[in-house]
Amino acid sequence: MLELYDTYMQTERPDPSEYSWSFETRGSVGVWDIRGWDGWADETLAAVSRHYRLRAAEDDITATLAIFGDKTRLPPETQEYMAEEWSENAREAGVEKVGFVAEGITGMAVKSNMDVPGASLDDFDTLEAGLDWARGE
Repeated sequence: MLELYDTYMQTERPDPSEYSWSFETRGSVGVWDIRGWDGWADETLAAVSRHYRLRAAEDDITATLAIFGDKTRLPPETQEYMAEEWSENAREAGVEKVGFVAEGITGMAVKSNMDVPGASLDDFDTLEAGLDWARGE
């Protein structure tokens, strides 16, 4: 389990420009582009997780998407961290939809480990498909 940060004790939102990921909103959809991350449980994962927890909880976001790169590999400790931390983050944020975008099975693997009662979960091959779903189109 990742122990670089106690993410629930830190309240300052990380600056994406300091890491290999970015964030933007597309209407009411928060989009975390983590294609630059290789998949290891490290400071980058802790920072994007903390940013998600703090930013997704704001009223202007009702759905979220995380975009994974084609080289992202998720070892067991990363999958365990994401299952626990990202599920808790989405529950705390209260978002209606949580989606994952990736070529291949990465998005499906992350989705299958999430536990967010009351939220719709899905995975997509393209950002456009994910955005259409998140917006209800």
